[in-house]
Amino acid sequence: MPSRKRAKRSYSRRFLLLSVLIVLAILAYTGGWFYAANLLETRTVALMDKLNLHQRRASCEEPNARGYPFRIGLFCRSVFYEDGENGISLSAGAFRSAAQVYEPLRTVGELDGPARISIPFLPPLEANWEEMRMSARLTTTDLPQRLSSETRKLVLTLEEPENGGVATAEDFQAHTRRNGADVDVALIVKRLALDPAIAGDAAVPPLDGEMLITVTDGVELIEQRNPSLRGRSGRVGNLVLKTSDENASITLQGPVEIDPDGLINAELSVTVTEPQTVARLIADALPEQRDQIEGVIAGLSGLGKAPTLPVNIRQGRVFIGFLPIARIPPVQ
Repeated sequence: MPSRKRAKRSYSRRFLLLSVLIVLAILAYTGGWFYAANLLETRTVALMDKLNLHQRRASCEEPNARGYPFRIGLFCRSVFYEDGENGISLSAGAFRSAAQVYEPLRTVGELDGPARISIPFLPPLEANWEEMRMSARLTTTDLPQRLSSETRKLVLTLEEPENGGVATAEDFQAHTRRNGADVDVALIVKRLALDPAIAGDAAVPPLDGEMLITVTDGVELIEQRNPSLRGRSGRVGNLVLKTSDENASITLQGPVEIDPDGLINAELSVTVTEPQTVARLIADALPEQRDQIEGVIAGLSGLGKAPTLPVNIRQGRVFIGFLPIARIPPVQ
């Protein structure tokens, strides 16, 4: 009997000790989570203060860390950014992010519309969407290693006149990543359709597009207070524009440089798939230039179903072979 009582007391002490340890672990974890949440909110405010310099303004309205117990993320009631010196502004609705507590540098997020966008040389735009999701691979520095976004059912309109249509897209993706000192940028769009008010009399079918470019020393460019593309170089890895409902496409590849005066120099190769279909579509979109377009494509048709030709740009002048066809204004 005494041995049974001693065993019961020993078991009770172990159970009590285990219970105390569990409670202490929960309290320690909770304290650590709220410490990290406070640090996240503090650093967000500090980042906003850092951005609010030199005619720039940035805001994360009412930053609040949420996600306890297994996640941690930042919630903003709305977001805003303005660069008065370069004439850029962006505002949007609520922003929500989340990361697993054991992997806080891998985050996902969502952004609510509508967004109001103002950039030089274009009228103010409003963007709305069904869903916008983002993901990022953060680092201990200011710049993330990777940043991606995907927008479903994108609608672009003019702010004035009210709700004036611009374009719609079924899907739009943007991806960036640091590649050493360079930056890779990829854009993908599905079923881009121009509003009749923008297209006018041109018959433009729904289009799909892909663009992959590498900006040499892009990390340095991003970190500059007043970034400029002048004096920069890069490579167009792939730029594809194709019809959504047909196989006709135009693909462009090659290195590109911009001199200190903003003039573009490039050695590109352009591949035209199904040139007859491309000619018909371009001629329908630009009926006043139908004869010239059909003449150029007729020459390509004899080279097969997917001919490739060199396109050179020298100080802003575009050449197909030795034939000048256009001039590109200087890049600012």
